Amino acid sequence: MEMPELSRRVFLRRSVQAAGALALLPGLAIGCAGEDAAGRSPPGLVVLDASQWVVLDAVADAFVPAGGAFEAGARSVDLATRIDAFLAGERPDVLRGVGAALVVLEWLAPLAAGRAARFSTLDLAGRSAAVDALRTSRIGLLREVYAGMKQLCLFTFYACDAAWPAIGYDGPLVGRAEARG
Repeated sequence: MEMPELSRRVFLRRSVQAAGALALLPGLAIGCAGEDAAGRSPPGLVVLDASQWVVLDAVADAFVPAGGAFEAGARSVDLATRIDAFLAGERPDVLRGVGAALVVLEWLAPLAAGRAARFSTLDLAGRSAAVDALRTSRIGLLREVYAGMKQLCLFTFYACDAAWPAIGYDGPLVGRAEARG
């Protein structure tokens, strides 16, 4: 099955639709990562709240685990906090879309993989299975959440100098002595 190109507008629209659908389900709320958030979130978050950061940290670790394709992983470069800083410049509708995608990941991704647990409480293997279940889901919205969050995580990770050696990039030319001449 060929995936349609995911534009920012489509990602946001579908994420907001997902948030609306989730609001109809009893017992779910956007900031529900609970007790895990208290001790694991860093101080100084700009956009995300502690519970959203916990989910994003788990998602980023599933997409960019240490020792996978890269020696450095999401947690070794504090990717969730970098994404929080990146999101500071985004419009409110983008932030609502990201928040809705985090809700989908926290509550629906594990169910899609046949697990009755919150995403942020799963081990790495469980989180990987859950995001893979979104990737292969028959439900377009779940595939779009997968694609959008993967793009956000990888885009931000590739901007980290820890990722550059593995992709053969030796850094920006601006400011280099040999570039001046």
